[in-house]
Amino acid sequence: MSDPLPATAPIVDPIAQLASATEVVRRAIEAGLLNPQALGLAAGVTAEALEVTVAPTAGPRPGMVPGTRITMRELAEKTLEGLTESTRGTYEGYIDFLVNGWKGEGPDGTVVWRGLGDLWADEVLPSQLEEALRAIEARAMAAAAVKAANRRAAGRFVHNSTASGAKYNAVGAWRRVFKTAVKDRHLARAFDPSQEIDKPKRIDGTRLALEQVQMDELWAVCTATGDDPVLDEMIVETILVAGARKEGILNLTLGGLDHAECTVRLDEKNGKVVHQPVPDWFVAKLHAFAVNRGATAPDDAVFRRRPSGGRPGKKIGSRRFDYLFQDRVQARLEWADKEKVTAHTLRHHAISVVERTYGRSVAIAFARHEPEDVNGRYTVARPREVATAVVAIHGGDHPWLHREPRPRTD
Repeated sequence: MSDPLPATAPIVDPIAQLASATEVVRRAIEAGLLNPQALGLAAGVTAEALEVTVAPTAGPRPGMVPGTRITMRELAEKTLEGLTESTRGTYEGYIDFLVNGWKGEGPDGTVVWRGLGDLWADEVLPSQLEEALRAIEARAMAAAAVKAANRRAAGRFVHNSTASGAKYNAVGAWRRVFKTAVKDRHLARAFDPSQEIDKPKRIDGTRLALEQVQMDELWAVCTATGDDPVLDEMIVETILVAGARKEGILNLTLGGLDHAECTVRLDEKNGKVVHQPVPDWFVAKLHAFAVNRGATAPDDAVFRRRPSGGRPGKKIGSRRFDYLFQDRVQARLEWADKEKVTAHTLRHHAISVVERTYGRSVAIAFARHEPEDVNGRYTVARPREVATAVVAIHGGDHPWLHREPRPRTD
């Protein structure tokens, strides 16, 4: 066994060593003591060119930036420009936090955490992202304390917060930022700091399907209260019949209703588009609803407010879901308040109903989920099986029960 190195042995930085050697060669060429061609360099190379192309300067180490350097502020702007409207709504606040930091709510506006906007993307360290995540947690807990006090004062159920949702979304947003940096060659994949921090597990509660009495009470609140019960009924029904996510409802257009194939075009997560089979009566109902509210062109939104002043109704936004589920369903139903019932709760209920009757493979296809393992990929349900399930549960008919689906080109 060889003797260990002495404790005083210097640690040699190969980058610094290369820089020193390159500087010696540069000076020798500049003084005319060395012939560049004799060293195997390109003809006509100058000392200045050698200094620019070989000698390290202040900046990233070789290999960290395959293309051009970019600041975090510039990278954030580029990332936001490439996000869909729904994803931007989720991530924008966390990306802004990373770049611009956070000032406390006190009267002195104390800076709690300074952003990283002025750093180069290749300078950001995992420890800095971890520090940012701790600040995210502190901000979320402070906001939760205020919300809890307001709910307590209103006689509402008070939920315990761990800030896990905020941290989950923050890490997701920051990983999207550095994914953009890697994709556009502003940073080598091996140096992505966001992959070095743990992403908290998302807590979605018990995810139990609703009992019939709960479903009846929820339906009553949605269809008999509020400023537009007809709109809310269509939202709830679309979630139950098509298993639609909020993004799918907001993005659904008149042109996304296919009467011949009895499908609705759901544009939901990560740009993935699915033509979801629904009963024939439901396609007709959605179309009539949209047209009655002013939709005429293929790109016109299906879900919109009532027409006013002779003008078509305006397209709804995500705030409609907050008004429906938080301000009304949760406020009026104690069990819904405790379980934090949202549109996602209804979607899970719809998936559970399909699974209980037609099995897990059909439920996975209905939900547009990816198979969980190899066996799941071998047992993927066909679209025709999903159509059979939704018709059996909700009534009506579907052309795929009588023929195979026609291939689509979009």
